[in-house]
Amino acid sequence: MDNQIDTIMGQHAALAAIENLTRVIISLKCTKEFFEKNKIAIENRGISKLFIVSRKEIDSEIKNNVHQGILLKCKSLKQIGLEEINKNEKNIVILDSLNDSQNVGSILRTSYLFGIKTIIANKDNSFKINPFLIKSASGAFEKINFIEVINLNRTVEKLKKMGYWIVGFDMNAKSKISEIPKDLKKVLIFGSEGKGIRPLILKNCDFKTKISLNVEDRKIDSLNVSNCVSIALYECLKK
Repeated sequence: MDNQIDTIMGQHAALAAIENLTRVIISLKCTKEFFEKNKIAIENRGISKLFIVSRKEIDSEIKNNVHQGILLKCKSLKQIGLEEINKNEKNIVILDSLNDSQNVGSILRTSYLFGIKTIIANKDNSFKINPFLIKSASGAFEKINFIEVINLNRTVEKLKKMGYWIVGFDMNAKSKISEIPKDLKKVLIFGSEGKGIRPLILKNCDFKTKISLNVEDRKIDSLNVSNCVSIALYECLKK
């Protein structure tokens, strides 16, 4: 992500980026309505390339109409390394080979609201950072440390050495979430819908657990992964 460009659309996502002083803003295009509504925040950043345009002009540039009258170009945020994770950080989320960017954006939003500060994902064979992911995160993308890694299994080993216990969510697991000790420093791993966590990573988990469902149906046998993360974080982090 470093030295690359993020295209950001959507009011919450764009305002969070504008208010994030670590963001280097390249240009801002917005409607007059958006500018008047958020004039103070925009002028406080002193954005040099600021253009007041029509919605149709933004539609034409990014080939969609869900931008909410705002289009921001920024340098991508600098990623931290594993060694820079705060030692007091009690819970971390890992996403193994998820592909739906909007789903991931929802996961970032949920994770942030539950107090998660770091999310780790594999760089290859996985989702990519794009405008829809950032918009779905609704501002949380600016507030969470997002780390892409080449080797997720090696990352898990490093996190174990840092004192974390690894919890894998697997629909075939026998234990329930409530059985996971709440006082442990935990890494919560979620796999893609259908495939789940990859076997080698699942084998490396200290705990394997699942979310119990009230209905058995082979055609609908699992939750959407963003819903799974919401329930899991609620159960694992509640006191």
